[in-house]
Amino acid sequence: YIYQNNEKIKEVTDAKTVTITGLAPNTSYTYAVSAWNGIRESAKSNVVTVTTSAIPVTSITLSISETMEVGNSIKATVTLTPTDATNQTVTYNSSDATIATVAADGTVNALKAGTVTITANASSGKSATATIKVYEALVTVSSLATSNVTSSALTLTWV
Repeated sequence: YIYQNNEKIKEVTDAKTVTITGLAPNTSYTYAVSAWNGIRESAKSNVVTVTTSAIPVTSITLSISETMEVGNSIKATVTLTPTDATNQTVTYNSSDATIATVAADGTVNALKAGTVTITANASSGKSATATIKVYEALVTVSSLATSNVTSSALTLTWV
């Protein structure tokens, strides 16, 4: 008999090896075996504890707008492959926090004009980058006026 976590899960005959399938990744299990002679069961063997392997992130993609204006915020979208990776923790970094910062949830805040690279790092060591060009915030033009009008030129002023 095969015992998993102290519960009988399988019977084998004339074999001294068995493959157990259907286990969850990154999970701890205990196993023991016993013999059966047709009349009675032997004492259980020593108990072995096994932890199944984790499913690592094999690739990461980062999607975010290529342009922003100062004062705006936008959230990055990250896609991990495989989608059932065991550890889906992602951390973010900005190449220049004076131009744009990035929060733990991937929200990028544009602080001043310039170019910045945002990096998303998966726990497996895989990373992806995106470059963002930050522009000055758009201003509203008002109070357009003319002055110094001649036959070939004029001066425009506005606020």
